[in-house]
Amino acid sequence: MTLQLESAQTDKPLSELRLQIGEPVRVEIRSPRARFTAKLLGYSENNGLMISAPSIKSGASSLINEGNIASLRLVSGNRICNFSCKILKQYDQPFGYWVLAYPEQIEQKRIREHSRITVRLSCSIDDYDEMAEREGLPAGALCIDISPGGVCLQLPRSLGTAGDRFYLTTRLAIANIDQVLLVPIELRNVHSTSVESGSVYNHGFKFFDLDEDTRLILAAFVYQQFLIETGNLDHFGQEL
Repeated sequence: MTLQLESAQTDKPLSELRLQIGEPVRVEIRSPRARFTAKLLGYSENNGLMISAPSIKSGASSLINEGNIASLRLVSGNRICNFSCKILKQYDQPFGYWVLAYPEQIEQKRIREHSRITVRLSCSIDDYDEMAEREGLPAGALCIDISPGGVCLQLPRSLGTAGDRFYLTTRLAIANIDQVLLVPIELRNVHSTSVESGSVYNHGFKFFDLDEDTRLILAAFVYQQFLIETGNLDHFGQEL
């Protein structure tokens, strides 16, 4: 499963989208080709908006001129907002900033709650009950998607039946820092699927009894992967 988004066009003014001054804005210019991350500096309803100019280290082309069309993308709450507008003015004093035309239309993509992010994480599965001696555990597994509420793990065999409980251990890289995750999981469903190497079993698990720190780690990782999928971060979790 991939990130679930619901698209909609809107003519709502920017003020109703509750955009925050200082929020990062992903900017793309098609000709001359350039991509960089700016900051939203402000906007005036039906008149225009201001963003910070690209820094020298961003590598954005110095050939970008007034009149070029810029495509902007930003995250506001649980929505991704996309719109295009013309660069009206470029200033370098008292600091670098651009004035853009007010967008005629804004595309919104609402992020559905409990969206699962596609990943490929190596994991280890062990018994929840330390006294149990379930055969074949601990076992290696491949996590193929994750959400704040659960995971889908791929194994060469079925681990059990719905309601069985286990411990999951894996590593999550957040902002280039490894976090070891050890969480209790409960099996919800199992189904077999075909892959190039043969058949495997996909196991749907839900998390339970998570402490606050673990919830924050999971939420941070899922949000980071979401930003990577939408082009706001590179694959190391760093700003582009």
